[in-house]
Amino acid sequence: MTTVKQIDIERAVKELGIGQGDIVLIHSSFKSMGYVEGGAEAVVSGFLDVIGSEGTLVFPTLCQKDFEHSYETWHLDKESDVGYLTNYFRKRKGSIRSDQATHSVAACGKYASYLTETHGHTHKRIGVYGETPFSADSPWEKMYQMDAKVALLGVDARYTTFRHYAEYVYVEECLNSIKDHPDYTGMENRISRMNRKGVWPSVHNMWIWEQLDKMGAVSYSCCGDAQLTCYSAKDFVDFALCMLRQENDAVLRLANPIDWVAWRSECKKIREECNGH
Repeated sequence: MTTVKQIDIERAVKELGIGQGDIVLIHSSFKSMGYVEGGAEAVVSGFLDVIGSEGTLVFPTLCQKDFEHSYETWHLDKESDVGYLTNYFRKRKGSIRSDQATHSVAACGKYASYLTETHGHTHKRIGVYGETPFSADSPWEKMYQMDAKVALLGVDARYTTFRHYAEYVYVEECLNSIKDHPDYTGMENRISRMNRKGVWPSVHNMWIWEQLDKMGAVSYSCCGDAQLTCYSAKDFVDFALCMLRQENDAVLRLANPIDWVAWRSECKKIREECNGH
């Protein structure tokens, strides 16, 4: 089995283009690297040493087991279901976890308090996982605005949670564009909600990664047996939103999303009525 030391992690992180003062969100598979001397702490410390005291490290701490009851069973010490490193990090001294049932994050560093202090308290957004996970006061919006870097450690782009943020923002845009029309409530009621089926623009993470890679917006390195990948959260979200706004269905996970396309077409027609066309 490959042996990895903290110095190897630091080298691999620097090769991604990550440096002092960066905000870094890590999606991870701890076992992908091989044997790590110092365990999870060596991984966390390796990143922290590179970003320094001005940087901020973030891990998703999503709860996915018994997902339909997430809002009933949530508490701040609830187990994260997205990997060993995420559970280690959320309990590590100095880490702060956001208070949200489905898509919480844990953070440490300069902006940890700012990123996690509110999560779904204000400006809620309608969506498939409830109204709070990707609200305007969420860590996801703040990381987007601050152009955090997304680092994938031993996992691929399918794990990029920012796709959901883009979905929520786009649906909000669509609904806001028809908010003064009599059909608004009916259109809103057709959107998928937590434990309720409906229409939803499910974004295809791997396709977005492929396009960013072609544009040279993705960096790579290796650490032990794991590949590390890095790209800008803002680049990822902005590209997804651009494709959604252009109605380029290559960005959607479903090859033929009939229900969503029908809803979108109706929304466009109503919007044109609102604009007097």
